[in-house]
This record gives sequence, structure tokens and C-alpha cells, in this order.
Amino acid sequence: MSGILRQVTAFGGKVVLGVMLLALLTPPFGLRAYLEARAQEQAQATQVIHSFGRPIASVVKAGVTARPFAQTPRSPLDGVKGKGAWLMIFDGDWIDPDADRAASIVDAAVRADLSHLYIRIADSRHHFYGASALMDLLPIAHAHGLSVLGWIEPMLDDPTSDTADALAAAQFEEQGQRLDGLALTIEGDSTSDPNVGQYLSGIRGGIPGMNGLGERYLLIASTLPTPYDHPGYAYATMSRYCQVFAPMVYWRATGLPQYSGADGTRAYVAQVFQQFRDPGVNPYQRPLTITAQAYDAAPEYGTPGAPPGDEIVTSMNETRAQGGISWSYYRLANADNGVTGEEQQAITAFPFWQRYSPGGIAAKALIALPDQPVAY
Repeated sequence: MSGILRQVTAFGGKVVLGVMLLALLTPPFGLRAYLEARAQEQAQATQVIHSFGRPIASVVKAGVTARPFAQTPRSPLDGVKGKGAWLMIFDGDWIDPDADRAASIVDAAVRADLSHLYIRIADSRHHFYGASALMDLLPIAHAHGLSVLGWIEPMLDDPTSDTADALAAAQFEEQGQRLDGLALTIEGDSTSDPNVGQYLSGIRGGIPGMNGLGERYLLIASTLPTPYDHPGYAYATMSRYCQVFAPMVYWRATGLPQYSGADGTRAYVAQVFQQFRDPGVNPYQRPLTITAQAYDAAPEYGTPGAPPGDEIVTSMNETRAQGGISWSYYRLANADNGVTGEEQQAITAFPFWQRYSPGGIAAKALIALPDQPVAY
């Protein structure tokens, strides 16, 4: 394989005008929308009829040294500890058994000293389409010490339908292995109540015909980064139902020069933490795991250039210093997604993440949270 993520080609080929306009008109996350829309378009172009009853591929072991995976019941937060990366899989992109592809992804993740992967497996238009990928990925990822979190992007125009997708993903099982949690990227059409509350309460408590996941299952709210800039966004409801916030902290995507360089990166990350300490935003004091920027945001009017290594390291150090429980980046490196060698080296060299233990914000914010019941 020439790259571990064959489905993504960030800038190659002929781009449909409407997709490019979407990228240009939706800062600061337009480039991510463009990357995802382009990858979806390519996946659909090669889509064939697919059956969930396909033969199960033999598991291939990646030639790496990995930490053992804890199969016994764990704290819900264990699935998101460490360093993570986001991986885009689209409907129609992973149809046939492909254990080699799964092994290559796991190999890349373990060599980068990652502990967890976010795998895109569902959206409102295509519903839960990720069973084929999870058949291959779950056994080998778990065997090599990686947690796998299901990444879902609901539009929430129909909260009940979106809830059914989330429940189907969480309850999918392969060789006794299930997802270690769900990451819910809520930035679609409906980002306020009552839709958000209906969606999250349905995931916890169930909907007609489907059991809920209960109060311990790990739900991660993947959100817009600065609450004060989004007053109608349902942060407080997400704090009620999700154990962790994962704001998309793309400092260069702001296009503001004061957020470039190590000092600028530190200031932006600190601002995000400060706003999430507001009881009106985060009444249940849910901890943060930062989703950091590892791409060039120039096409969306961001500050040109991929974040250099010192900005990556600064974002990790500041996340840890502010009490963040972990760190991840958008998105797992391959030959054509724009993650530079300098960025990858900085990510790999950073010590494997452990929960920040000294006193202060982290100690206070994390008291009892691993086992704290979700409030209904």
C-alpha cells in the first residue's frame, strides 16, 4: 500500500465547485469539511453493493511492540487516555475484508506512540456504515494496545434516527470486541436544544426498540472550541450527558496572527480551558481532551503553514499543564493528508500521556469523574 489511508486525497484531482465553496465559506473548520467531503466523494465513486455477512478476515499482527490491552472492565475514561488521532473512513470506502489495511493503520498508530484512534463510522446521511472497517480494526487494534473510539457526525435534524445510529455502532461486536466509546462531533445543522438533549438522552436511556448505553459508557463531546463565541450551542447539555469534552482547538485556523508561534498556541489553548471552566458552559466540570491542529489551514483563510513542531509540542504541554486528560490530532498521518514529518516527529517523541497528577485544576476537576454517574 502506498499510504495507510487510501481514501483521503487532500488536494488532488478535480474539485467540485460546490465543495470548494463550502471549504471557503465555513471557517474556521472549512478545510476539515472540504477534506471530508472530498474523501466521501471519492469513496462513493467506487462504492459497490456490500453485505455485513461477509467472511471475517484473518487477523494480521503488525510487526510492532505494543502495550497490552486491558480486557477487564475499566473506568470509562481509560478509553481516551494518552495520545490519539482521528481517522476518516467513509461509506463505501471499506467494503471487503482488508486485514492488511487494518494492520498498517495499527502499525502507524503504535509507531507514533498513540493510545487511541477515533474512527469515523457513521453520519446522518449514511447512518452506521462502519461495520466492515470495525470487523478488521477492532481485534487487531485491541491486540496491540489501542483503544478504538467510534467517531459519529450527526446533523440532528432527526435526533431519533441519529440516536439509532449511535446505538447500533456502540452495540456492534466483532470477535468479542466492541468500541471503547463514542465521539460525537456536533457541528451540523442543529447544535442547540431540544435536539441535542433528545439525542444524548436517547443514547443514554434508549429509544423505542433499542436499549440505551447506560450511564457509564464513554461519550465524548467533540465540540466547537470557544464557548463564548457560540452562545446558542448546547455546551451545558453536553456536559450533563458526556464524560469528556474534546474541543477542536485549531489555533492557526482562526487566521489571527496572535495565535501563531509557541506563545500564540499556548494562549489559544489556555483560552479554551478557561472558557470550559465556566459553570454556565460546563456545569458538571467534565475534563477536556484537546483535538489539535496538524494541517495547513491556508485554504480556509487561516494562518498559512502547517503548525511547526514547536507549536505541536506547546499545545501538548499546555494541555497537560491546564489539566487536560489527553491530546489528539486531526488526523492520522499518511502520504497525502498534509501532516508533516516535523509534526509527526514531535507527536511521536512526546512522552506517552499519563493523567496529570499534581494539585490545582486537574486534581480538582478529575475527582470521582471516572465513576461519577451521568446526571439525567
